[in-house]
Amino acid sequence: MNRFFKKYGSIIFFLVIVIVLIIIVCFRVVVNNEPPTRVEKKEKALSPLAAKPKSTPLVICIDPGHQQKADLSTEKIGPGSKLEKTKVTGGTTGITSGIPEYKLTLEASMILGEILEEKGFKVVYTRTRNNVNVSNKERAEMANRSKAALFIRLHADGSTNRNVRGFSILTPSGKNPYTKTIYKDSLQASQLIVDEVKKNRNVTVKGISFRDDLSGTNWSQVPAILIEMGFMTNPSEDKNLSNEAYLTHLMEDVARGIADFRESVRRP
Repeated sequence: MNRFFKKYGSIIFFLVIVIVLIIIVCFRVVVNNEPPTRVEKKEKALSPLAAKPKSTPLVICIDPGHQQKADLSTEKIGPGSKLEKTKVTGGTTGITSGIPEYKLTLEASMILGEILEEKGFKVVYTRTRNNVNVSNKERAEMANRSKAALFIRLHADGSTNRNVRGFSILTPSGKNPYTKTIYKDSLQASQLIVDEVKKNRNVTVKGISFRDDLSGTNWSQVPAILIEMGFMTNPSEDKNLSNEAYLTHLMEDVARGIADFRESVRRP
């Protein structure tokens, strides 16, 4: 036996060391492959290195047009202007539904805001109830303070001709002295939204009109557009606008246009 150990002892010792090392390595592999504990998961989540950087969401300011009671006092049509307009008019009323414009615009704004939030936007409103008194200038100033990427003014149209109908967007022209810095982006947003709404076969689209007499737009320092969802004085269109499903689909179209605008402003 002594002769055996003398002859093979060093080899046996070496093999024992190798086996021990293999056992240690295997143990570490098993331990490392175990699922993390709740504490380990929490520590990893709290680690600044583990946190993924989040991009700042674009802000959209939505202005539900009009309010429960009109304010017929006046304000300047734009910065430094000598012309003045009524602060907030009463709006129109559905010819068949009897719904006042200020109620329709608030309902549409809430629907649009919810859709935009689902798309990752941050949404602010100029009003969330009907019994307020906020002038068009003050609404624009809210959009300015929020540093909105886009100021959406939601309205519905009216006419003495009951046959007139159609979705349209009012945007400032290139000649407007108050909106030179926001003209291009406002027009681009208008076009992108109109393009999306045109895909909806249930909606008649009139297109884009240039208006430079809108104080709510002229006081805006951020891209601003006024959406006329349709004519409440047209029986068919009034019926559609008072239908929640139709209104939701229309606001989804508008939201897709706004999302297209987001992509356009993020491009280098």
